[in-house]
Amino acid sequence: MSHQQPSGLSADFAVLLTQHGKESVIGPVLAEDGLLTLQHTDAFDTDTLGTFSGEIERKLSPIDCARHKARLACELSGASIGLGSEGSFGAGPLPGLVGWDHELLVLVDLERDLEIVASAQGPFEVREWEARDADELRAGLCEQDPGQGWLLQANGYLAKGLQDADALLQAAEGLYRQVRGRALINGEAFPWPLNVQPDLRAMHCPARQAFIREAAINLRQRLLSLCPDCAAPGFWPDLMDYGLPCSACGFATGCLRQRRAVCAHCKAEACYPVEEKFADPGSCQICNP
Repeated sequence: MSHQQPSGLSADFAVLLTQHGKESVIGPVLAEDGLLTLQHTDAFDTDTLGTFSGEIERKLSPIDCARHKARLACELSGASIGLGSEGSFGAGPLPGLVGWDHELLVLVDLERDLEIVASAQGPFEVREWEARDADELRAGLCEQDPGQGWLLQANGYLAKGLQDADALLQAAEGLYRQVRGRALINGEAFPWPLNVQPDLRAMHCPARQAFIREAAINLRQRLLSLCPDCAAPGFWPDLMDYGLPCSACGFATGCLRQRRAVCAHCKAEACYPVEEKFADPGSCQICNP
């Protein structure tokens, strides 16, 4: 793969559609060494495409949603290059046991009919928790990243972006009014426990910001990886071929044999074999059925 300044893009800037501050995370990564300037638009309410807190259902897959945002960025700004970002939670190698964040970035160049998809993913430790009184609420917040926001919701009530115990307690009173139909009476004990959920929007979630930055680094790498035939950016070994032969009998195993890059523009290919020439017999269906 060739790594140099990309020459296959139609412009030297891209427009990112977001309401959640992602431009401050992605922009510096792409701007390094003058690679690509990032402009920002919030002219469309991206929450209408779905929210993590569930009040608006997500109907598009994460990749389709990021692609839609990228094309909307072009449509709204008149730019030829748009960038969309979307995160999703709950998959990963151990669903239900280990939290998982998967962040996607989709860059589209409408003039070049080019699409580049970058991603980053990994364990995500921010979870909802329960406080049984105000002291436990304050103690619990001290154990969290101070930049993490929180939300409260129940029976149609929703308060987001709560950064400290005072904000949570004030929102809890609103939650009580919604559920009970009246305010707390002087001297009346609040009905603890309180279920505190993380606000997963990017500007309120430092853990997400870290993965979004990793995805931006991956996008930068892909932009700098040019096709050896036509110099289009995005020449990346995403395709995996399995069948590494067994070292004992030569049978094709389920182990990775090589990675392949295919140019989306001219269809040129390049293969990148793994370092190992043979697989361990323990991975062979013949030697170890």
